Amino acid sequence: MTDSPTEASQGAGEGPGRGPPGPWRRFSRSHARAAATALLGASAGAAYAHFIGCRTGTCPLTSNVWIASLYGGAVGAVLGWPNRRRDARERLPIEPG
Repeated sequence: MTDSPTEASQGAGEGPGRGPPGPWRRFSRSHARAAATALLGASAGAAYAHFIGCRTGTCPLTSNVWIASLYGGAVGAVLGWPNRRRDARERLPIEPG
């Protein structure tokens, strides 16, 4: 049994001094973050194509609002994709030997 309050409050992989993950931390590690950034990227791509885009129609990405929004959504999803959680063994320094 642990007598220390810090040892008792530590969960699996949460580290010392950290409580349970809050809603923002859970969101930042979920795939909902990728969906949210994809939506932001699609909106930014559509806005760029509408307000700034190519007027002659020769630009492949910005001549069509739909293509620009799909491209922006794909870029947003890639940027917002959650990172792989590192295992505790990967964070430890390698001992010389």
